[in-house]
Amino acid sequence: MAGAQPGTHALKLKPLIVPDTLKNGSRFMKWDDDLSTVTPITLTVDPHGYFLHWTDQNKETEFLDITHIKDARTGRSTKTPKEAKLRELLDVGNLVGRIENRLLTIVTGPDMVNITYLNFMALQEEEATEWAEELFSLASNLLSHNMNRETSLEKAYVTVTLQPNSEGRIPVKNIVRMFSADKKRVETALEHCNLPFGRGAYLSVDQMTEFINERQRDPRLNEILYPPLRPSQIQTLMEKYELNQRLITLEGFSRYLVSDENGVIPPEKLDQSEDMTFPLSHYFINSSHNTYLTGTHTNVHAHTYNLLTRTLSHLEEVIEAIAECAFKTSPFPVILSFENHVDSPKQQAKMAEYCRSIFGDALLIDPLEKYPVRFYLGYPLPSPQELMGKILIKNKKSHKPSAAHGNKQLAEHPANQSAAEEHATDEPLSPSNITAGEPDCKSSLLQIISGQFLSDKKVGVYIELDMFGLPVDTRRKALKTKTSQSNAINPVWDEEPIIFKKVVLPTLASLRIAAFEEGGKFIGHRIIPVPAIRPGYRYIGLRNEKNQSLILPAVFVYIEVKDYVPDTFADVIEALSNPIRYVNLLEQRSQQLAALTLEEGEEETSKEVCGQTRVFEPTKPAAKTEDMVQSVLIDMEAATLEELRQHKLIVREQKRHYREMKDVVKRHQKKTLEMVKEQTTKDNQAQNQHTRRHNTLLKTKQHGKTSLSPGAKAELKQFDEDGEDQLRELREQQQQLLELRQEQYYSEKYLKREHIKQMSEKLTTVTEESQNNQMKKLKDICDKEKKDLKKKMDKRRTEKIKEAMTKEKHLVEE
Repeated sequence: MAGAQPGTHALKLKPLIVPDTLKNGSRFMKWDDDLSTVTPITLTVDPHGYFLHWTDQNKETEFLDITHIKDARTGRSTKTPKEAKLRELLDVGNLVGRIENRLLTIVTGPDMVNITYLNFMALQEEEATEWAEELFSLASNLLSHNMNRETSLEKAYVTVTLQPNSEGRIPVKNIVRMFSADKKRVETALEHCNLPFGRGAYLSVDQMTEFINERQRDPRLNEILYPPLRPSQIQTLMEKYELNQRLITLEGFSRYLVSDENGVIPPEKLDQSEDMTFPLSHYFINSSHNTYLTGTHTNVHAHTYNLLTRTLSHLEEVIEAIAECAFKTSPFPVILSFENHVDSPKQQAKMAEYCRSIFGDALLIDPLEKYPVRFYLGYPLPSPQELMGKILIKNKKSHKPSAAHGNKQLAEHPANQSAAEEHATDEPLSPSNITAGEPDCKSSLLQIISGQFLSDKKVGVYIELDMFGLPVDTRRKALKTKTSQSNAINPVWDEEPIIFKKVVLPTLASLRIAAFEEGGKFIGHRIIPVPAIRPGYRYIGLRNEKNQSLILPAVFVYIEVKDYVPDTFADVIEALSNPIRYVNLLEQRSQQLAALTLEEGEEETSKEVCGQTRVFEPTKPAAKTEDMVQSVLIDMEAATLEELRQHKLIVREQKRHYREMKDVVKRHQKKTLEMVKEQTTKDNQAQNQHTRRHNTLLKTKQHGKTSLSPGAKAELKQFDEDGEDQLRELREQQQQLLELRQEQYYSEKYLKREHIKQMSEKLTTVTEESQNNQMKKLKDICDKEKKDLKKKMDKRRTEKIKEAMTKEKHLVEE
């Protein structure tokens, strides 16, 4: 019942909608290169979007899980028939237009290495285009890869309906085949499938409200922003799963538990990534190492590529494939790493031209306006958010010819350097940089309750639980259940829950739940990021080794997630969670303390003397005596910020910072003086030379010559050109001086920022040390106050006893 959480939602969640063209089916020719066969088929997608299935002329049906599709292509990226026999069977010679535009290639497999190609040819180009686009949209939909339990069961039902008998009904053998090793259990279930169940058990609205708010609601949510559900809201929720207006039966409650309301990961978390506004160097970059692309038939989905090719035409095909697939599944930047073995400047320029022309505006060539070139002065790299839709190139070359200007700019521009290799900031690439904040510790509890359809064999099964993350958070095989007794369909475990008391960095922690057969054979697992886990009773669908969803296997668990509270602050949290009880407890303690320090005359005293009871009442108001507790208290003031700043460590740090800043200023002033001195010398030389030439020309004019000789004209022209060169050189010197001043400014700015950071760390250390000393001193004072108070109370008690004995003695004498 969690509300939407803040974060970056780069991929918008969309419901699975199957277009009519795919539901109604289209006629295709299915061809196979290895078998050299061509089969007319009807290609269809079921209305739910779970399976792609095709039926031939003999009514034989094959189907493919759409979530296993890695890509759907048409056009130049498709596989084309090579053999003459296939081309003849497909009647390629009589086609109008390009054959690639009618081909549909479906790439499927458990990963991007072990892949299989399914090849089809449509009757119309428009059909091939629509099928390629819609199939990829269905295959890449996040909701189809994160189904709730109800949807998984529905998908299993669709599986058995795809192969009906001649009468259009579901054969019983299709159901039995799913659990062939436990046929008797399946037959028993089928015998009872028409009988209603759970009519005697039900929950009222109040009970359902308590269950959802106490068990299913995330306790970390703010109760003002995300208030608990009211009974009226629960009533509306119950009506979705039960016809009864005021009660929900066991059957309706089961439908609620397997619905979208109870997924172990909230839907809004599926497309949510971490904050992508930090510099690129603050993130781990998903990269492949030494990936050699050989053409358009190689899948392009990793974010770093190592291209090794000596044929420019081959390179062009690879770049075209990258341009087509770069942002199919994510809008975040793609970084290409070229290991360039091309020696010819002309060919390198050609490579740069390919990248510019094919990638177009997506290629990042010039630095972004907000980010200057000088990263070493403390400037950050752009963030992934600002580089969305951009392709960056990092080019390793054995030569850097000056003739290939375009390639040089493409390769050497700082804006195109990969953050995976060039770490531009001086901060270490650590989890603190990834989260950009202090760790938010969590504690969690998890109990394995039962399993469903874990195996089709009649074997015992068990569950293992692991926590992965920082070394301090990692716990391998934190829990292992007992092995069930030859029951893999619905095993039940009644065991103590596992408690993870403290998860230091939840943003990097993941929980793994894995199921195994009794011999240790892997069945399936699920790895869930800790921040995305929903507390409560949840079904967790399992996946195979390649992280592909298994349709039926699931585990039913109970989860609790809370913010971690150290033992020293347990009382504070208790007070915040139950303030009324805490205030009452304080008042009770105050009354007990007051009872120990009551003065004489403040209450009636009853004494029994010689068998008679006499009541002594004060004859005058009780004198106001000193407060015994206040008399022993010692005032202690906390150290002020100004006092902490005068600490010797802080003063020493300030002096060091002053020296460093002074050295930076002095160094730049020295450079500036040297440059000014050099410019002054050059200016004086130029001035002297100008004066000599000017005097020479002046003498020529004084001799009365009306026209200049060719030599004088050449000298005058040279004089003008030298003047322009000197003026241009002067401007360059001024620009150098300006850049030097800018460099000094940014150096001082960066150094000041580092000084502030260092001073903050030192001040924190000094503050913690001061606090520890004060806490120790406070403890000593507290112990002393207790001793003094005890002495005073003992003395007061002794005095009262003596006084009472004296009064008793006087009464006896009377």
